[in-house]
Amino acid sequence: MEITIISLALLVFMAHVFAAIFVKTRLPDVLPLMLLGIIIGPVFQIVSPADFGMVDKVFTRVLLIIILFESGLGIKISQIRLTWTQSLRLTLICFVVMAAVVAALARITLGLHFVYALALGCILASNSFAVTIPLISKLNISANIKTVLLSESTLSSVLSIAGAVAILQMAQTNTFSFGRIGAKIIYMFLLSFSIGAGAAVFWTMVLNKIRKLENSIFLTPAFVMIVYSVCEACGADGAISAFIFGIIAGNIRIIRRFEFFRFLEKLMHNTAGNAFNEVEKSFFGEIVFLLRTFFFVYIGICMHISSWHSMMYGLVFTIVIFMTRTTVANLTLAKSVSRLDTAAASAMAPKGLVTAVLASHAAQMGTAGAAALQDTVYSVIFFSILFATLISFCIEKGYCAGAVAYLFKRHQEGAGP
Repeated sequence: MEITIISLALLVFMAHVFAAIFVKTRLPDVLPLMLLGIIIGPVFQIVSPADFGMVDKVFTRVLLIIILFESGLGIKISQIRLTWTQSLRLTLICFVVMAAVVAALARITLGLHFVYALALGCILASNSFAVTIPLISKLNISANIKTVLLSESTLSSVLSIAGAVAILQMAQTNTFSFGRIGAKIIYMFLLSFSIGAGAAVFWTMVLNKIRKLENSIFLTPAFVMIVYSVCEACGADGAISAFIFGIIAGNIRIIRRFEFFRFLEKLMHNTAGNAFNEVEKSFFGEIVFLLRTFFFVYIGICMHISSWHSMMYGLVFTIVIFMTRTTVANLTLAKSVSRLDTAAASAMAPKGLVTAVLASHAAQMGTAGAAALQDTVYSVIFFSILFATLISFCIEKGYCAGAVAYLFKRHQEGAGP
């Protein structure tokens, strides 16, 4: 027991050391944390995912809820109004193209049936917001492109979950319909948005009274978790609700001035201008830092690769994914977006928890070649995080300035508007 307590304490200290190294070198702290997990997990087998029991599922869900909520708080309505067309365009085009390319590659290399290859394409077409958010949070890129990438990573996860689950369910019943997939995605998004927005308005209305309670600062994260659970129980996506909750709550002062939302002025006449004060925002940030520290170590622990073939396939898939991502980002983002911002966007294709969960779901449904598929996906998660981390580091340090200028020459130099 004493060893476990000391290990947890040392891990927190090491996370701060890695963060300080990031400030000095711009080397993201995601990579050393994940490598630490690989060393104590698959390499020396000191810890295994089985040691966590059901705690790992609860922990990862709590992390995703809090990190999305806290990220939503930092997004401004003005940025959304400027970037929503680019966010939607990049999300849809990149997801469709990526799913098609991965599906074709899966047919050639893994020999999967068309339907299962398309399901794998949907699984690997999304980006991990839990990895993307810490990578872009301290990169020297514009606030607008950060908003685009945050929105894209969240929306692509919804597309990935709805698309992959729908395809696998239809494969079980020998029916296939793009209409049903599209309808499920639209239903999930609209319901998630409605629940998240409604909950945010309600909570900001009662927040001043909640603050009068003793030790009430924990109640906001607890309420967001309730919103997530309600959304999941209704068949929607709780992650989207948590993200929308943060955006609405963080911009409630501006939103209630809009013509369509003037009725909120009367309902919230006793509410302060901003929903959360600086102490509360700082507290939420500390929670995210602590949780994501354990998350990336846990991701490393969960890496289980059974064969070199799976690792090689995973490396090939990852290279193709980043090449496709670079092409799509270059052609999709407006020319007014700077080369640096476009390069950062092209590097943000890491896979994470959603990808791992969907691969496990496919394996549990008895998908043909399930073991090889799951191991390949896990290797893609590892290589994609490694690539995203190293590429973003090189872009930040200016080591690949020549390549950036050549690949993204259709975009302007310097900072975007």
